[in-house]
Amino acid sequence: MNDKNEFDNTSPLGALLFIFHKNQHNYISDSLEKYDLNINQALFLLRMYYSEEYLCQEDLADTFYLTKGAVAKSIKKLEENGFVLRERLDNDKRKYILILSSKGENMIPIIQEINNDWESKMGLNELDKEFMETLKDLTSKAIELNQ
Repeated sequence: MNDKNEFDNTSPLGALLFIFHKNQHNYISDSLEKYDLNINQALFLLRMYYSEEYLCQEDLADTFYLTKGAVAKSIKKLEENGFVLRERLDNDKRKYILILSSKGENMIPIIQEINNDWESKMGLNELDKEFMETLKDLTSKAIELNQ
């Protein structure tokens, strides 16, 4: 799909959102490849960085609507590559808390720069506040419909 005119009034919004998301996913994943990261792993690192409390794998699965198995696979690779440390909880030996290593913390500005670059190239920083609020509201409604 190289021609902007391929989209018309008959294109369902869901299809447009899917194409938008898929291309953002590809752009960011391609940019992260040299760091041996994918977009899901980058999102996990960001979530851990900005969280005010320690997270476990289940928290990430719930936040990103992913299976526990998918999160476990990504966390295993993050741990093997030195981005994340796992420590057992004292009160529940079945669970691990996730901690960013210094290597993981050093990746945060790189991930932010890649994302900011994409958003700038897409012109997302030119969108008005009302549009973003509407998009957030629609996202919340979509989540509610699937609970």
